[in-house]
Amino acid sequence: MSKREQRQRAARAQRLRAQKARSQQIARSSRVGPRADPAALMQTAVTLHQTGKLKQAEKLYLSILAADPEHADALSSLAMIRHQAGRYAPAIKLLYRAIAKVDDNPGYFMNLGTVQTAAGQLQDAEQSYRRAIKLAPGYADPYYNLGDLYLRLGDAEAAIAVFDACMAARGRDYHALAYKAHALVDAGRHEEARYLLDFDRYVKAYPFEAPEGFASIDAFNTALAEHVQTHPTLRSNVMSTEHGKHTGELLRMPRGPMGPMELRIHEAVRWYIANLPDDPDHPAVRWVPGHWKLTTWGVVMLDKGHERAHIHPNGWLSGVFYLQLPDLIDDPDRNHEGWLEFGRPTRDLHVKSDPVIRHHKPACGEMVLFPSYFYHGTIPFRSRQQRICVAFDVEPLD
Repeated sequence: MSKREQRQRAARAQRLRAQKARSQQIARSSRVGPRADPAALMQTAVTLHQTGKLKQAEKLYLSILAADPEHADALSSLAMIRHQAGRYAPAIKLLYRAIAKVDDNPGYFMNLGTVQTAAGQLQDAEQSYRRAIKLAPGYADPYYNLGDLYLRLGDAEAAIAVFDACMAARGRDYHALAYKAHALVDAGRHEEARYLLDFDRYVKAYPFEAPEGFASIDAFNTALAEHVQTHPTLRSNVMSTEHGKHTGELLRMPRGPMGPMELRIHEAVRWYIANLPDDPDHPAVRWVPGHWKLTTWGVVMLDKGHERAHIHPNGWLSGVFYLQLPDLIDDPDRNHEGWLEFGRPTRDLHVKSDPVIRHHKPACGEMVLFPSYFYHGTIPFRSRQQRICVAFDVEPLD
């Protein structure tokens, strides 16, 4: 057995031990008895709910409500399980019960608006979202949902006003900014949309050089690709990755070649800032952080692999460095397979206009930098060769 196979086997064993320990802990804490602590049960139920174990979560919510029929959090959470099952009327009744008990919780009104939207009760949903915003002006989700509701209704101007209100209340909010950029297209305000989504000015390729200790870019790419492929956190089909694998944070131990890579990323960020246009009104310029931290991860894409369209709302700047690419990247007859794509919003943003798309052909040893609010993804490819990269976000600390 090779050293690489030994590392992969050890990493799999470590993951299985951790999963078993988590499952045992949840099982212990979810046992319902006469002395069960409602707060502990609720915390366990929420954890189960968030991890998709809906039947187990539902059982705990019902046990909490058996002891306290007006437990508002349990009513609201159970309502969302009913919502996920498409049972909108029972979900709405549960949420009205929660609100009757606690009428100043913005989360309950946010949940109510979500269910009402799914049930087609759009005018009621509008009022629920507005109530949530009034109760908590810094709570982002009601703005997002209300703006999207207006897009569903074909009122792009109202949606833009909501996204602007979100940024006025919260400051830098890349979800609201991304949504606004695409709502502007729906409103026919194309120049303003192009200004925010100026791919020519704000998507940049950094002239990457091999870090100290590596004879060439190829040598560095090989070492870093090996590090990603054998990383103990590598998982299949997580985040926005389909038909591929995604690591956790690469700047934690074991760091390996990510140590010198971190220095190169910081250099690239400073280079990007130095080459920004003199345009303080543009959000990419206006929100340049004075201090930042890096979040990094690796992606290994397999046959049919791709990234769904997404943004990185916690970042100011995002980037990707290509380590290994399938040969078809260079084939003009393959219709951009494996290429990076900018400008296509996620499907749950109900814009009606066709997006302006920009494709970028990746190259090994190239680092591409772009504002984190730019929607981006990759074109699915068919190949037995892997597509391996390291991606990162620059998260403001100001």
